[in-house]
Amino acid sequence: MPFPIYLGWGLLVPVVLSLLFACLSEHAMSTLGYKQKNTVLKRILNYLPAFLLFFFWGMVNIPLPLFYILAYGGKLSRLLRNSRYRSQELFLINLTHLTTMALHMILVGTISLATGIQMNELLQQPSWRIATAGVVLAANSLTAWLIPRWGMILEVLRTQSESEEVRPFMIFLWFCNIFLLLDSVLCIADISWGLLPLFLVGSTLLLEFYLIRFLSHFYRILKVHYLEEEHHHLMERLEEQNRTAAELRSKIVLDSMTGIFTRRYATERIGFLLQEKEPFSLVFIDLDLLKQINDREGHHAGDLYLIRFAKELSSCLRKADVFARVGGDEFIVMLPGCSLEAAEKRMKSIRIHMEEQCRPSFSFSYGIAFVTDNYNGSVEQILHRADQAMYLDKQKRNGSERRE
Repeated sequence: MPFPIYLGWGLLVPVVLSLLFACLSEHAMSTLGYKQKNTVLKRILNYLPAFLLFFFWGMVNIPLPLFYILAYGGKLSRLLRNSRYRSQELFLINLTHLTTMALHMILVGTISLATGIQMNELLQQPSWRIATAGVVLAANSLTAWLIPRWGMILEVLRTQSESEEVRPFMIFLWFCNIFLLLDSVLCIADISWGLLPLFLVGSTLLLEFYLIRFLSHFYRILKVHYLEEEHHHLMERLEEQNRTAAELRSKIVLDSMTGIFTRRYATERIGFLLQEKEPFSLVFIDLDLLKQINDREGHHAGDLYLIRFAKELSSCLRKADVFARVGGDEFIVMLPGCSLEAAEKRMKSIRIHMEEQCRPSFSFSYGIAFVTDNYNGSVEQILHRADQAMYLDKQKRNGSERRE
C-alpha cells in the first residue's frame, strides 16, 4: 500500500495540541488586530483546515512539500480576508510559515542523525510524523501565548508593516519560503548519503541565523520610524490640546461678542493688584440708549452698537488698562496707578470724545472708585462703590437733561 493509514491513540497528540493552539491563537490574533468570529461554529470552521491537516498527516504520509503547501494555503484562507491589510497579513503569514517549516525540518534532520534512519523512511513512520508535528504545534502554541506580551514589538510591526522598508524584507521572506520548500524535497528523496540530514540541518540553521539577524536589524529600523511617527502624532495632539486650551482660555478671558475682557478676568486682575498692594482706579460704566436701540431697531443693531462702543473706548485706553464687559450694557475699566483726579479727568475727556466726535455718538454714565495701596476690602466692595458712583452720575445727568 503506497499510503498506509495509521489509526491509533497517537492521533490524540495533534488533536489536543491543535485545539490548544486554536484557543491560544484566538487571543493572539485579537492582539494582532484581526477581528475574530463571534460564534463557536465560525471559530471551529476557522481552524478546522489546520486541525484536519495535522490529523490526517498523522494518519497518512502526505509528501512533506505538499504538506507545507497545504499548511500555507490554510493560513492564507484564515488570514487573507481584508484586502486593506493584505501586505500586513502576507508579512505575518510568510514569517510564521517560514519559522514553522524551519523548525520542523531541523527536527526531522536532527532525529535522522540521532537514529541513523533516512529522512524519507523516518517520515513514513506515523510515530515520528506525530512527534515532529506535536513539537511544532507546541512551539506555535507557546508563541501564540507569548505574542500578547510582546507589546512594543507588536505595535511596531502592526503600524510599520505597510512602510517602504518592509518590501525588501518581504522579498527575502518569499525567497526563504521557496528555498525551504525546495529543501523539503530532500526529506522525501530516497538518497542514502549519510550527511544529507546534516546538510539539511546546517543550511536551515544558517538560513534561520540570517533571518534573525535580518529581523533584528529590520526591527530596529521600524522602531525608529515608529518612534518618529509617535513623536509626530504626540506633537500634533499636544498642539491640538494647546489650541483647545487657548480657545477655552479665550472663552473665559474674552467676551465672545465685543472681544474685550470678561468679568471673571477683570475680577482676577483686581484681586492681583490688591494682593500686590498697588493703587488703582476702577471705573464702572453703564451704556445709555441700548434698550431703546434694541426695541426700535432690533437686537442685531444693539449688538453692533455694543461692539462699536467697545472698539471705540478701547482705542482711548492704555495697554496697561483693563477693559471688561460685566453685564449686558455694563462695563468696567481698571486704571492701574491712576489717582481719582487723573481717572476723573481721563473719563471726562473720553466721554466728550465719544459723544461729540463719534458717529454714531455714544452716551454713557460712569462712576469711579479709587483703591489705595493699603486697602483691605474685597473686590465686590470695590465694584459696589464704583457702581454706586455710576448711579449718582446717571441721576445727575438725567436731572440736568430734564431741566434742559
